[in-house]
Amino acid sequence: MPARVNDQRRTLLRRLALGLSLAPLAALESRPTQAADLPLLSESDPAAKALDYVGDAGKAKNATPGALCSNCSVYGGADGAAAGTCTLFPGKFVKAAGWCKSWSGL
Repeated sequence: MPARVNDQRRTLLRRLALGLSLAPLAALESRPTQAADLPLLSESDPAAKALDYVGDAGKAKNATPGALCSNCSVYGGADGAAAGTCTLFPGKFVKAAGWCKSWSGL
């Protein structure tokens, strides 16, 4: 009988440990990132300056016609949205009509 109690205790402890290790992930999933949570990238931001980011592609000196953040391969905004995420500028939104020198249409 004591061996059975030890097995049950081990099973309980394993499940408890698994549950505790997954709790932070569950908390993240329950609060999706909202548009208001992310600031819009400023052209004066050091990361933006490094990549010559502009919020209006028409004002970019070296932009290829039609090259916009919204049709870049690293842009993550919804169709028709004014802004979206970019893997080059984590934690910030970029304007869909923007451009930077890392634009890629792949």
